[in-house]
Amino acid sequence: MADPILKNYAAQALVHFERAASGLALRQVGATGGAGAGAPPSLLKGNVGPWPGCADADFHGTLAAIWVWARHQALSDQPRFAPNRAAAWGFIHKVWRSFVPEAIGPTASDEAAYDCAMVLRAAVAELPLETINEGRAELVGGAARVLAAHLGELDKTSGRDFQDPGFLAWNLIEYARAVEDRGLLAAGRRFVERAFGMKAPPVFATEPETPGALFDFSSTTAMRVLAIAAAEGNTPFVGAWLRERVASAIPPGFVKRGRDENCWNGSVAALLGRAYVISTEARFLDAYRAIRAELERRIPQPDAVDTLVTFYTSLGADALVRQRAGEPAEKGAHAQR
Repeated sequence: MADPILKNYAAQALVHFERAASGLALRQVGATGGAGAGAPPSLLKGNVGPWPGCADADFHGTLAAIWVWARHQALSDQPRFAPNRAAAWGFIHKVWRSFVPEAIGPTASDEAAYDCAMVLRAAVAELPLETINEGRAELVGGAARVLAAHLGELDKTSGRDFQDPGFLAWNLIEYARAVEDRGLLAAGRRFVERAFGMKAPPVFATEPETPGALFDFSSTTAMRVLAIAAAEGNTPFVGAWLRERVASAIPPGFVKRGRDENCWNGSVAALLGRAYVISTEARFLDAYRAIRAELERRIPQPDAVDTLVTFYTSLGADALVRQRAGEPAEKGAHAQR
């Protein structure tokens, strides 16, 4: 019998995405009624500023908005924010070379790998809507190859925020599955096996905080587990691993952090929801509900918070939705164990 929680959850997720998508649309430069409407600089048209009242060029923030708008359409079957997505992609194309390098080397921005990962996150949401034209597909594929090469050479796997290796690998693998690119999928899996293996993660609540860091928006523990699950596929083996090795490490509810705690807890919720879908373990669902309830209490108006807060809390809201692009059930390397 189908799980009634999962069967009926999409309608609940849509309530969140309606508010999140509307809030981001108000912030988009050049959008009807949006920030900077009237006479925006041509370069910034379509850009979604990083926080209310700011119209600074924000490459990954605009990609986050595209993802939210695309997920809204997938859940509602209404193209209400299609013009916003089109304008946002126009901005992404115009500024592409300023943010996505040909290779992530010493001269690349500290945010370059994250920018590539966000390109893939947006593309995976767009694929079911059949909006990825040939030119856009070429750009996205280039970002995937740059990210795969970066992960292949990455020795330091303890990075946080924009260098969170779990987030990078998770997005590469989900994109590779969505477009059925075996080479990219193999690259992502190799990295996950080398960097994480199938070891039990540390206790989530003990995740370190870097003194003096400007950002701490990503739970590296949650992203590590998401990357492992994505690499293996939604198999019975992964469900057992989540129940036996991961469930004991999760927090029972919202975790206080010194910085970016709403984003951090949103990323934990994203893992908890997907873990419940795969494993049906009640501990994941209970913790997911507790964190989501606190986030909804703290953020009643998504248009009043930073774009990344909207993005990570929306990842959490989306986590119980079934049949998402990039996540087909597939035998993983350990499925026969």
